Amino acid sequence: MGTYYGLEIVAGIDRQIFSCEKGLPPSEFLTLFRPCDRAYPSFPSGFEDGDEPYIPSHAYLVTVPRLVERLEVMGFTLPALKSDVKSCLKADLAHLVRQIEEHDEQDGLPMSSYVRDLKRQRRLLEQFRLDRWVRTMRDLRARRILHRHDLGKDYTGLTPLQRHILNVDDHYDSYYFGLPVSDLRYLMRALLICATSAEQVFLDLTEIEGRHFEEGEKPVDDALAETIRLGRVCEKILILTEGRTDTRILSKSLTVLYPHLADMYSFLDHEAFHFGGGTGNLASLVKGLAGVGIGNRVIAVFDNDTAGEMQADQVRKLKLPENFRVLTLPHLKFARRYPTIGPNGALRTDINGCACSIELYLGTAALTGEDGSLIPVQWRGYESKLKRYQGELVDKKSVEQHYLDALNAPESLDEANLASMRAVLQIIFTAFA
Repeated sequence: MGTYYGLEIVAGIDRQIFSCEKGLPPSEFLTLFRPCDRAYPSFPSGFEDGDEPYIPSHAYLVTVPRLVERLEVMGFTLPALKSDVKSCLKADLAHLVRQIEEHDEQDGLPMSSYVRDLKRQRRLLEQFRLDRWVRTMRDLRARRILHRHDLGKDYTGLTPLQRHILNVDDHYDSYYFGLPVSDLRYLMRALLICATSAEQVFLDLTEIEGRHFEEGEKPVDDALAETIRLGRVCEKILILTEGRTDTRILSKSLTVLYPHLADMYSFLDHEAFHFGGGTGNLASLVKGLAGVGIGNRVIAVFDNDTAGEMQADQVRKLKLPENFRVLTLPHLKFARRYPTIGPNGALRTDINGCACSIELYLGTAALTGEDGSLIPVQWRGYESKLKRYQGELVDKKSVEQHYLDALNAPESLDEANLASMRAVLQIIFTAFA
């Protein structure tokens, strides 16, 4: 086999190679197969090295009906195929028309062979229909002609569409088999229309780039993981918080302070769906989403307090997928000596890890009461596991409202008071760095 992969459609000992190129196949082909499709060692390859039959060690085999079902689940349905072909045809025809118009503007010059070829290609695409392509491919398969090298030197009698599919004239090599599609999985869906339910699709990756895959290597798994990773880059990142207040503050801050990044994130809507708040509910939600294998990137933001730290530590101990991040609100310098009320009276103490909910990150302007002093934290329940109390700001509502009102007049915002919130948003921005 050398350094080539092979993609074939087989029925018993009858085999037809649809693609055989150097290196790894396109990722779109690789993602159609799964580890359960491994064909080693029972399936011999169509490539032979010497007199001994070549047995592939990294080959995958799946029946046509099963691969059709897999493509359907992935969204590569027949209606989607037809729509994609129509869209690509429209774009290609528009490009050809522009090319022809550019050359036609050269008045007084005779029509070149290049322009004649362009016009011939335009006529073919204007008459192109998916059902005609399918009938032609079935005919070529029956005649065992799938590539130019299958033709004899003196072979004649090909129709324009057959010449187009086989790229006999070297005019249209940007598509496999001349089928205009935006994704090779649409091509595979079209090729399977030309196959029978008794046939199978065979992918041989045994030797790529002059080396054999080791038994522990998983090229199909790697291709799936890379495809998912690339897709996630374009998807919105889901931010989960402990409650509706956290979501309201973070989403509004993101929109006002970083409007160019706002549409890259989405938040759980606690209010619209009556989803309960609290650290316990956030931890359960993270576990549930990880358990069902959600594909989006997910950031869970826990408060920098006793309950938040305890729940965040428990979630971090789980084997969460790579697309999950568990964050705790950052420590605050000014919170090292913050006014508190407790059994021992009013004291200034370090409330990091004990009482820093989202309201503590809204700036000293919002945290300052009418008497000019910082609104204190009230110590409440005791957490025996961490051996510390849980604290809560005495008047959360007024602090939140003061901050949100300030965001409504961004031109008057004081940067000094935004430092803590910017620190929160920065750990979100860099969560997947």
